[in-house]
Amino acid sequence: MNYDYVIFGAGIYGLYAAHLLAKKDLNVAVIEFDDKPLQRASYINQARVHNGYHYPRSVSTAAKSAHYYERFVRDFSFAINDRFKKIYAISANDSLTNAEQFQHFCDYVEIPAVEVNSRVYFNPGTVEAAFETMEYSYDANLIRKWYMEKLQGFKNVSLVFNKLIDKVSTEEEHYALRFTDGSNFTASNILNATYASINQILRKFDYELFSTKYEICEVIMTEVTKNVQDVGITVMDGPFFSLMPFGESGYHSLTSVGHTPHESSFNALPEFSCQKYNDACSVTQLSNCNTCPVRPYTAWTRMNQLAKKYLNPEIQITYKKSLFAVKALISASELDDSRPTVIKEFSENPRFVSVFSGKFNTIYDLEEVL
Repeated sequence: MNYDYVIFGAGIYGLYAAHLLAKKDLNVAVIEFDDKPLQRASYINQARVHNGYHYPRSVSTAAKSAHYYERFVRDFSFAINDRFKKIYAISANDSLTNAEQFQHFCDYVEIPAVEVNSRVYFNPGTVEAAFETMEYSYDANLIRKWYMEKLQGFKNVSLVFNKLIDKVSTEEEHYALRFTDGSNFTASNILNATYASINQILRKFDYELFSTKYEICEVIMTEVTKNVQDVGITVMDGPFFSLMPFGESGYHSLTSVGHTPHESSFNALPEFSCQKYNDACSVTQLSNCNTCPVRPYTAWTRMNQLAKKYLNPEIQITYKKSLFAVKALISASELDDSRPTVIKEFSENPRFVSVFSGKFNTIYDLEEVL
């Protein structure tokens, strides 16, 4: 089975790349370890279409997010929830950014932020200021459905699930790929779009690994009282929390800087204590945390206590369920909270490219290399 491109990873970057290449009449195979696309970090997150507000200490990340914001909202309008008011608040204590700095930052990046009465949402004295902003959420389930329909309409695209790479060799101007089910593919181009498994794929090809940090993260699905059903709230910039509509699900996602990560790994490959109790997950192949029988216990109690400290008593949050996924970031980004899209070419002929990004709406960076 011969392809122009083999793409590892059927998250949003892998699917976007497949669609882009398919329209160029190239033969493409998307290889996914799970049984369907968008099952991990592309689905299990805050579902925020970033417009830059989240990164007052990294203007480059903020500007890139804002640059693509309107395009993403337009391209994926069928999956966008824009029917809520998005509030960003600056904590009165322990924030790395004050209200004046946040307002100057928004003006500089040219994203709207209007100060509002903080007492509508917050307990007196807990926040320095609150701002109404422009930021939406997306529904990954609707995006999955759309891509499946679009890509299945191309005869030159193969979507391959439950597939695990075994061995790789280089033969003249193409890669020879052998999978654990005994099948063999060849491709003159490889795109590694696996995010948390990015180094695991690089290791198979014997390329240099990224310097990364991995975290097992929890996103809690909640129901909220009517007074904030059409409101999203983020308290920043520090160890605080976010509560916002989770696409079109009817839930609000609850996350916090301090409690969403359950365990961290600073090794080149993702190594966690729970892997000792699950033979299907290892440093060489990550399984899906969301379906893992030994995933962490929920941090709901701590997250809810943090939210209660800030939110006025009329706002109530009810736990429904937890979602888990491994998140990854470039180690250097911890210095300034940046989330750059890193696209690196490891080989030219045959070609091997890796894309590493933690932002959903910066998929358009792929156009520069594909």
